[in-house]
Amino acid sequence: MPFAWREPVKSIADDKKPDQLIGQQTVVRFSASRLLVIPFLIYTVWVLETFLLEGSLGLFEHYQPLPLILYMVFANIVVGIAVPVVCLRSAFISGAVNMFQIGFRSPRRAILVTVFTGLIGYLCLITFTPYGVHRLALFNMLMLVFPVAIAGVMVCWVLIGTHVQSYVRSGGAVSSIIAGVIVTGIIFGLSSVVHSQLLNQPDDLLSMTIVGLASAVFFFSIRDVYASSLFVAFGIMVVVFQRIDPAYGDTVIPLVYGTAALSLLCLLGSHYYLYRNFFTIRVPAKNQ
Repeated sequence: MPFAWREPVKSIADDKKPDQLIGQQTVVRFSASRLLVIPFLIYTVWVLETFLLEGSLGLFEHYQPLPLILYMVFANIVVGIAVPVVCLRSAFISGAVNMFQIGFRSPRRAILVTVFTGLIGYLCLITFTPYGVHRLALFNMLMLVFPVAIAGVMVCWVLIGTHVQSYVRSGGAVSSIIAGVIVTGIIFGLSSVVHSQLLNQPDDLLSMTIVGLASAVFFFSIRDVYASSLFVAFGIMVVVFQRIDPAYGDTVIPLVYGTAALSLLCLLGSHYYLYRNFFTIRVPAKNQ
């Protein structure tokens, strides 16, 4: 059975040093149901809702306003953002995770890392993909897949990835991160099989798994939710280029922009809630 250190629930954030404990350290035993079963049940519900609200309806094959709203709100905001945050609350209280691990860092750092990721991703897309001659399609597609990317990051990495890492933490930091990368990369790739038929071609499982593994390495290296969401969105855009109904890419659809903005606002609200209630003290270790 794995062990992990209990950390204070409320604390002061500092991005420069790894988390360390204050005062007496105590060992807490984390159950498999808390760290694995519940997060994977949430993942299952998210995948099922994706199939029911998007894949079975061929949502991205033809523009459908009402199904688009239902899919973005219920699958990607309610289950993809709100439910993981509720689940993280108990993980914070038990000491299984902290703000550094889940990727909600200081606003200044988040802005810098996200802007840098966005610029690099944009330059790569216009240089090495057909998006270079379709700038409007690039931005419209980014707005369309951004809520999906946020939900993917919240479910696969912020929730499952950190819980898997905590569960195997007794094996060391390196082995726990490797386990997190492998597990989350695979489950992200598997989630692609429930999408619309045009987005679920024979080679897409491998392509999306590669995107998932690359995104996992990025998340565990950078530890930033916003930058990771952009990274995942860029990866999805590369895989699904020219398969989605041109109506989504060739014209500005206020509904698409609205759902993207709503997803970002919910993510910011989640960050604010977690920061106000659960943040980690980081202090220099004392010499014994």
